[in-house]
Amino acid sequence: MIRNTIQEFLEKYHISREAGFIIAVSGGADSIALLHAFKYLNLKILALHCNFNLRGKESNMDEQFVKRFCDSYGIALSVKHFDTRSYAQEKGISIEMAARELRYTWFHEMKQKKRMDYIVTGHQADDVTETLFINLCRGTGIKGLSGIKAVNDDILRPLLPCSRQEILLYLEQHQLGYRNDSSNDSLDFIRNIIRHKIIPVCKEINPSFLRTIRNNCQAFQEAECLYFYGIEQLRKEIVEYKDDEMLIHIAKTMDSPSPYSLLFELLRPYGFNRHQVSDILESHTASPGKTFQSKDYILTRGRSYWRIFQRMEQTDFPLCIESAGTYRIGKQDLRIEFIPRSALPSIPTDPHIACLDAGKIKFPLQIRPWEKGDKFCPLGMHLLKKKLSDFFNDQKFTAKQKEECLLLLSENKIAWVMGYRPDERFKITSFTETVLQITVSQ
Repeated sequence: MIRNTIQEFLEKYHISREAGFIIAVSGGADSIALLHAFKYLNLKILALHCNFNLRGKESNMDEQFVKRFCDSYGIALSVKHFDTRSYAQEKGISIEMAARELRYTWFHEMKQKKRMDYIVTGHQADDVTETLFINLCRGTGIKGLSGIKAVNDDILRPLLPCSRQEILLYLEQHQLGYRNDSSNDSLDFIRNIIRHKIIPVCKEINPSFLRTIRNNCQAFQEAECLYFYGIEQLRKEIVEYKDDEMLIHIAKTMDSPSPYSLLFELLRPYGFNRHQVSDILESHTASPGKTFQSKDYILTRGRSYWRIFQRMEQTDFPLCIESAGTYRIGKQDLRIEFIPRSALPSIPTDPHIACLDAGKIKFPLQIRPWEKGDKFCPLGMHLLKKKLSDFFNDQKFTAKQKEECLLLLSENKIAWVMGYRPDERFKITSFTETVLQITVSQ
């Protein structure tokens, strides 16, 4: 049964028998059945075992069992130890998530190093059902309803049609041992609660419950394909890209069949969660200017569009400029040079070039983002101070322009709103002998 299932899987997904397969082997029933079947189908395999060092002697006994099994069948094996708890603490994630990240990162490294083609895991029908319930509890949306995919890029799961009982029967028929993970019996984990408490009740209601779930997941996967096809069609109608911004047309979004789902799928890749999407959706009747932030992006409510752009790269501000020269600031180059006034017949009109009176400038200069309360004397206003926020409004700055605006300061006075306007106090006059020319370029 298991071998036939794998053969049918390879044929269904047009996977060559000449390919190289990395087999993930924990030592449990599923992975041992998977490894044994692949070996006896004469496929090119490499077994990988992860020791996450989470269960003391039990973890080491799992490793020793896998080594003996592979030795007895002449199967190539690589083993790697992980400090999973330290990794989870460092990343601020759960132990389960840490183990998953470590496992798949290593699998892909070995796949590339050993020039293999696929990574194969022993997920089976019970895992599909358990994962579906977990996703329902966590609220992962339509993607969570589709369960575990049989093929996900280079990851293969050929045992999904098989139940745990069928796998145990295969092991019994071939007199194969396996390791039991004691943590699988602990009700401290949501998967085990579902496995031991919920699924048995569902099986009493419907003896064919696992098959029913598997069929439903296949239907959900097709529905998911239609869903995302529809999202992409609507994206073409309502989304524009301009100057490193994504613009989502508000009125067209609200006229779509499902504004919330559409907006959520558009914003999810940018780190916005469901609660934020609800708030953003409510802002469609608000005045322009309302702002929302994810870790790496900012969304603002414009007049006709929601505008999304990346937050400015984190740099240690203020930056100290000790002398003339060339400096790298985020994605920009800053060139500072002294020029005799006589060598500058006319002052450049390019807003990315500032020409200041060098005699009025004191090094070191500072560069920092603008702050609320900042004031300067815009060139041409004859020493009249103006709030920088008012200057932005007068110039009709977008939220992105405000976010990325940097200031050049001399002795804590704004000498240049970089890329926009110098300060009147530092302008060139008939008494200027040396010009400090500052150029910003991408």
